Amino acid sequence: MPDPNPPAPPPGPAPAPQAAAAPAGPALPPCGPDEVALLIDGRPVVVKKGTNVLQAAAGLGVEVPHYCYHPGLSVAGNCRMCLVEIEKMPKLQIGCATIAAQGMVVKTTTPRVGTTRAAMMEFLLINHPLDCPICDQAGECRLQQYSAEYGKGQSRFVDEKVHHDKRVPIGERIVFDGERCIKCTRCVRFCEEVTGTRELTLVDRGGHAIIDTFPGKPLDNAYSGNTVDICPVGALTWKPFRFQARVWFLKNVPSICTGCARGCNVDLATYDHKVHRITPRQNADVNGWWMCDYGRQTHLPAQEGKRLERAAGAGAGSAGTAAGDALDQAAAILQAAASRHGKGSVAAVVSARLSIEDLHAARTTLAAAGIERVAVPPHDEGADDALLIRRDRTPNARGAALVGFGAPAAATAAALAGDIATGRVKALLVIGEDPAGDGWLPASALQNLEALVVIDAFRTATAEAAQVSLPSTAYGESEGVFVNCTGRAQRTRAAVRPQAAADPVWAILRELGRRFGAASSWTSAAQVFEEAARTYPAFAGMTHRALGEIGAPVRGE
Repeated sequence: MPDPNPPAPPPGPAPAPQAAAAPAGPALPPCGPDEVALLIDGRPVVVKKGTNVLQAAAGLGVEVPHYCYHPGLSVAGNCRMCLVEIEKMPKLQIGCATIAAQGMVVKTTTPRVGTTRAAMMEFLLINHPLDCPICDQAGECRLQQYSAEYGKGQSRFVDEKVHHDKRVPIGERIVFDGERCIKCTRCVRFCEEVTGTRELTLVDRGGHAIIDTFPGKPLDNAYSGNTVDICPVGALTWKPFRFQARVWFLKNVPSICTGCARGCNVDLATYDHKVHRITPRQNADVNGWWMCDYGRQTHLPAQEGKRLERAAGAGAGSAGTAAGDALDQAAAILQAAASRHGKGSVAAVVSARLSIEDLHAARTTLAAAGIERVAVPPHDEGADDALLIRRDRTPNARGAALVGFGAPAAATAAALAGDIATGRVKALLVIGEDPAGDGWLPASALQNLEALVVIDAFRTATAEAAQVSLPSTAYGESEGVFVNCTGRAQRTRAAVRPQAAADPVWAILRELGRRFGAASSWTSAAQVFEEAARTYPAFAGMTHRALGEIGAPVRGE
């Protein structure tokens, strides 16, 4: 019989354990022929070929800290803050100069990366004066921000810091503090690559290297303020804004510049009911990242100019009167002139500096008043440059043409001036212009008018001679839509309260139009624009909300 308990077989080699399957990572999404897919911190992303790792990470909302990199400038790769870890590469790589490749695996938060960033922050702060309490950049300084986020919180440096000159006026509006400079060279590259003026360079070496201007060539190009915007620290500051307000008190209101026909996108920084500075806001279809120095000062006339504080009537130099009474007087004297001399004796001057809402209200009111003759004067100055500045200083010349007033024309204005001088035109309604101050209508010719009504924000030479003057809002005090030189409709926004008794031009014209029988009942600029969009095909389907912060091309463009 077989043994019921057979001996166990002799021990043999143990079977090899099966290797555990590696956990599968996220699958890379499909991409087109001009795209690549990669992983950043375990998350897949698809970007266009040629995109660097820093930009690819930004597309996922992953911030890779950086100082020297700027999307509008060439890559310098000298700050080393954007170092990241990439699989199969033995050393850390700078994200700004590393092009994303198919299948690349990038890590931005490893201990190795964190240690390196902390070391770079310690290095950058060795000679920094640490004068944040008196620095204009405090509150929007990347050195401050990154020191808190990525720094060690202490320094091992105990020797005397390298000192440089402070508060150096290197241009008419630019002040340089050499001790705060971290040599990122953004300002140098801007002057070389964007303006082509090459005022700045890096001199000396090592810890003594410093940004400086070439002898006899100050930083006074037409775009010098952009060097302040792109400076990541407080080395370059804008002289008109220095020590005016702390940046954490400022509220940035998105708007557009009305200094010329370009319509650069800007932020109006306001505090205590005052615009303190204007800085560019990115819009790839209009101004990229830049704006001119002239545009940075366009808020000053509203604050420093002689404003019309209240409505005035019953002759030049009269004391203020109620707005309703002034409107009654304006309608009465215009109607009286038309009754005595015929409708052809009454004309209007309308500014292409007005918004679409104002221009539409002007069309409505002029039609109700029977005023058919209208002049839209031009405002040309200098010449177009290769970057942003336009010779045409009227921000809404295209809009005036689309609304039906025609493009600004010197010949039309000159013809009107001639007819006023000869007495053919007896009454004039001027909206947003100063014919006498601009010189195309001599002040002596104004004496030939029986009726002169002016709607303006300022106490101009023409307003001083008017029988009735009505105060309107200035730049930054009202909303409106403007069409720039490329046919893009964009919004301005109200950043501060109107001064004194000023009203938007469209609101004044609504009340004046009612005295001629117009039935306008708008209560907001948005309502006026919606009516304009129904009236003029170029704006069909547009609304204030739909235009958003970057605008849209008008129909037919």
